[in-house]
Amino acid sequence: MPGACVSGEARAAALEPRLSWVGWCCSYCSAPLEVHAHGLFCRAEGRWFATLDGVHRLLPEDRRRELAPAVEMYQRVRRDDGWRAHPGLPEVPRGDRHAAVWRQRSARFEQAVSLVRARLGPGPWRVLDVGAGCCWASARLLRAGHRTAAVDVSLDAEDGLRAAPLLVPSGCVLERAEADMEAIPIEPAAFDLVLAAASLHHAPRPGRTLIELRRVTRRDGLLLVLDSPVYRRRPDGEAMVAARMRAQARRYGVAMDRERQSGYLVRDELPDLFRSTGWSLEVHGWPGPFREWARDMVEIPRRGRRTARFPILLARRDG
Repeated sequence: MPGACVSGEARAAALEPRLSWVGWCCSYCSAPLEVHAHGLFCRAEGRWFATLDGVHRLLPEDRRRELAPAVEMYQRVRRDDGWRAHPGLPEVPRGDRHAAVWRQRSARFEQAVSLVRARLGPGPWRVLDVGAGCCWASARLLRAGHRTAAVDVSLDAEDGLRAAPLLVPSGCVLERAEADMEAIPIEPAAFDLVLAAASLHHAPRPGRTLIELRRVTRRDGLLLVLDSPVYRRRPDGEAMVAARMRAQARRYGVAMDRERQSGYLVRDELPDLFRSTGWSLEVHGWPGPFREWARDMVEIPRRGRRTARFPILLARRDG
């Protein structure tokens, strides 16, 4: 059959070990991993990590089991709510049920990239997209000429890492790995920019996650946090989580434990949170006092609480 055979030279080249530009590391011992034809190999422990559908499976098995209930619920809700990856994101047809959300995300992303460019220069940058989902942001960065890798715990073929081929431009390569943002299997100081788009609020321990994101960012590199809900007051965030849990119970007959729910950030706590984890923080897009007051006058009578804001959080690694 034409094309079915591989020459001895080609087979040898495919099996020859090499290192990835990303600097993937063993999830168990942190030794550098070699790239082989069908996976990554830790020579220090003789351990193989499979690469399936282009995604390196680097999440330790015990952590995968621990995360499974929350990941399965997340994927089910996303599927039922109509979130699907398709070419061109964040551009969507006018009738798409999430068109307004995507317009807002697209505008924030463009504004945020301009802020990053003013600090890092035109690039190309080495970028890590954490909690990347379907990798729409990675795809846009690739189109702009940046070198990008993506990690997430969701392998969903329509909304997670396995959906990336629908978005990645032809001729571009996006390195992807199933990995936890609290323990990223990548060598230190590897990236100019770490992007957390709609993901930091999923971290059960944001402080620990920010320390880990700092570890993989080079000196004076940047962290960009987008599309995470930020509340001015913690009780409003807790009211949002409680409402979500009630909705889950009505919809599915069961709600995830509070500890497994995605969370939120609190505006007044952000400076200390970032400072204590080694970042200098800038907040862009937070409304002024008059706009805050005006929204309060509308939201509190209507909802009984304030809703979230979605500012751009841009942080530089200290030291």
